[in-house]
Amino acid sequence: MISMNNSKNTRISEGLIVTVILLAAVSLYFYLAGNYILVFQETRSLFIFSGEYLQKFLVKPGGLLEYTAKFLTQFYTDSFTGPLVISAILTIPAVILYFINKRLIPGITYSLLFLLIPSFLLLLMQANYYHMMEYNLGFLMVLGYYLFMISSDKKYLRFLVLILFPLFYYLAGAYAMIFAALYIVHNLIHEKGKMKFTFSLLMIVSIVLSFLVAWKILFLQTTEQLMFYPLPAFANPAYKVTFFILAAYIVFYPSISGVTGRLRKSRLNKKSYSYIAIGIVFIFTVVFLFKIYNPQTARVIELERLVFAEEWSKAIELHEKKPSRNLIGQYFYNIALSETDQLCERLFTGSQDFAAGTLVLPWGDDHLDRGAYFYYSIGLINEAHRWAYEEMVVYGYRPQNIKLLARTSLINGDYEMARKYINILKKTIYYRGWAKKYEKMADNPELITTDTDLSAKRALLPKTNFFIQFNEPQNNIPLILEGQPDNRRAIDYYMAGLLLTKKVEIIVIMSKV
Repeated sequence: MISMNNSKNTRISEGLIVTVILLAAVSLYFYLAGNYILVFQETRSLFIFSGEYLQKFLVKPGGLLEYTAKFLTQFYTDSFTGPLVISAILTIPAVILYFINKRLIPGITYSLLFLLIPSFLLLLMQANYYHMMEYNLGFLMVLGYYLFMISSDKKYLRFLVLILFPLFYYLAGAYAMIFAALYIVHNLIHEKGKMKFTFSLLMIVSIVLSFLVAWKILFLQTTEQLMFYPLPAFANPAYKVTFFILAAYIVFYPSISGVTGRLRKSRLNKKSYSYIAIGIVFIFTVVFLFKIYNPQTARVIELERLVFAEEWSKAIELHEKKPSRNLIGQYFYNIALSETDQLCERLFTGSQDFAAGTLVLPWGDDHLDRGAYFYYSIGLINEAHRWAYEEMVVYGYRPQNIKLLARTSLINGDYEMARKYINILKKTIYYRGWAKKYEKMADNPELITTDTDLSAKRALLPKTNFFIQFNEPQNNIPLILEGQPDNRRAIDYYMAGLLLTKKVEIIVIMSKV
């Protein structure tokens, strides 16, 4: 008895050690190389503590899954808590599978590898910066519900899982279909007699009824939305393959457990083989992570973060030391130069590979979340406001578009509208301090003169009215200078455009006038 208890405690401690190592390794990766992924995802969403914000997630299956994901994503703002959150979420599947294995394949040392595979696959998927938190949570819910299903051998639990399936579908959305397949596979393998077919048939009936009720009665959603949301929809061949491998691995885990159960007396059921297999899988994961990692993408996102945070000097230094060969990266570099009045002075200190294309971004969905900063820098506040508002309409609340809308409203003297946007940020965790600072200016407009950025932008407001040319945005600069020839930012952009298009003769003529 003592020997059996010692063996059990050893397996628990080994599993705990491996889990802690995995947690630490994933945290370190997202703290160092993969931090740009967290930055990108945090700036693409804004979690708000309000009933109105929650309500829009209640009207569709899988909405609460996305709501929970956005709640967790907000912690990516902090460079310390972000890696901890994502590493914990990626490690939990291994913990759940540990308890699943205790029910399905007790006593199998080699099972240590099998409980880590989903975490490794999720880590590879998370290395794609479009892999959002809800995709991880979807698989967690599938594994958690499966653990609940096998927590007892009582038949009533199978029926209870079927009864609760419509609720699970509402919470998990399309991930419920993955669980349904897992449920059927489990019953076909582990149930005996007619019950294996009875449970499978009942699950199919439950799927059909859940879908029909959701489609015809409860939710005003398209059939495509009801069938596939919130599964990842972006087209990346390697990512898709990894996703399907993970989904298939989980669906057929009852079969995998049956195969490994036969290894109980095999030489493969040894600690040494288990550790070697884990080491090999870990090495392959690290290799693939390095292949997926794109330093140029990381630099662009870091430049974007520094510009959003108004850390102009750091943005300039980053691009000049580690040049971005991306149009968006160089655009943000030029924004930082403009905001520090160095656009012409240091224009060619950093890389300029796209001629004048890095000065102004054209109107369109590809640049909707970035183009406003050119207009904001040269003092076209109304146009910057329009871009930020359109971004909010298309993509929803994001920290940067709400901040810009609040600032442009303050500059234009629309204090009531400024309070509206400021109140949105007051209902967040990480932007509450920013909101309180600007709320004081909305309540007491005289304080705007004490803010370096807002007061400078007010001084740049156009003195004459003209129609914005959004299809050819560079043509707005001469229109600004006609009414305000001392607008330093506009002059710098105009001169930079001439330099980048090699129209030096115009600069010579202008200098003689």
